[in-house]
Amino acid sequence: MVVISNDTGSIDILLGSFEGFADQYGYRTGSNSQCVVVGNFDNDAQLDFVVVNRGASTMSIFRGNAERIEIVKRYAIHQNAAEVARQFQDRYDRAPPARNNILNLVRKFDETGSVEDEPRSGRPRSVSTDENREHIRVAFEESPETSTRRASLGLNLSRTSLRRMMKELGLKPYRPHLLHDLSDDDPDRRCEFADIFLNLVADDSSLCDRIVWADEATFKLNGHVNRHNCVYYAVENPHIVITQDMNALGVTLNKEILPAIESQMNLRKTFHMHDGTPAHYAQSVRDFLDRTFPNRWICRRGPIDWPARSPDLTPTDFFLWGFIKDRVYGTKHRTIQALKDAIITEIRDLPMEFCRRACQSVPERWQLCKDLEGEHIEQYL
Repeated sequence: MVVISNDTGSIDILLGSFEGFADQYGYRTGSNSQCVVVGNFDNDAQLDFVVVNRGASTMSIFRGNAERIEIVKRYAIHQNAAEVARQFQDRYDRAPPARNNILNLVRKFDETGSVEDEPRSGRPRSVSTDENREHIRVAFEESPETSTRRASLGLNLSRTSLRRMMKELGLKPYRPHLLHDLSDDDPDRRCEFADIFLNLVADDSSLCDRIVWADEATFKLNGHVNRHNCVYYAVENPHIVITQDMNALGVTLNKEILPAIESQMNLRKTFHMHDGTPAHYAQSVRDFLDRTFPNRWICRRGPIDWPARSPDLTPTDFFLWGFIKDRVYGTKHRTIQALKDAIITEIRDLPMEFCRRACQSVPERWQLCKDLEGEHIEQYL
């Protein structure tokens, strides 16, 4: 029987006999031990056991010594190594230990009172000490953006040991969100926009299925922004954001979509999200939108005013382009035509269910935008 004692950080092994439990052996474990697994893990025909220490996020492994204990007991009775070897073979049906090994085991038990192997000399095999864990905790509290490579050099620890102790401390890597920098009046406009559409959705729950989200994106042959090395280590998500002006030159994609909309939806009930860049905001364009989507097109200074610098509120930005770019940039493209072909292929293969779920998640984002008084919401999702 194995008995766990959480208070003392130990377990007791009780060996059974015909009259109950004959002997008891205690072993130290980690804090808050909660689970024991018994098995022959090292294939030596002896039962071993593993203890899961939830408090320390570790495991304690104990190799079985039942055969060693049995040898010592039988030698105490017979005082004859040959007889002990014979009885060992009868009981376990395999070759017994050599005579010298039996005598050495008995001698070690007489000298130390234990059949356990003595601790090996030399440098300690583990550097996972409380002192080192405290040094790591302080180091990342003071400089959470420090890389594991630099921290391992500064703390004189291997990166493997450092990462293991960071895991024990609950330190996780968090990557910052790259966001548009909002101007002073942007939060108010974002709240007003969220209010309008939350009221519309309250009156008509199917509204999100009747909004056409149009947008453009830039694809480049050299790939996208890499934030792999920009990491903050902390126990809880610090919600780090990096804001900057996102306007940049590049090749953009945009298609005439009215025929596709007419083939799939009723134009008289459709809302259209229109890109508000100057090239798409000519008077002739606005007149066309007024005729096609009267009071139902969304754009800067349109019937429904779209708040600038709000990619976190439109599924083309918070879902579509990121998803497509991850797929497209999975392969290195050497020519513009190869890049275009890859974009078209990934768009065609995009599951419609993904698009539907992204569009239906928009009201939740509008509500969160209101709750945060118009601030960015991506880092809180």
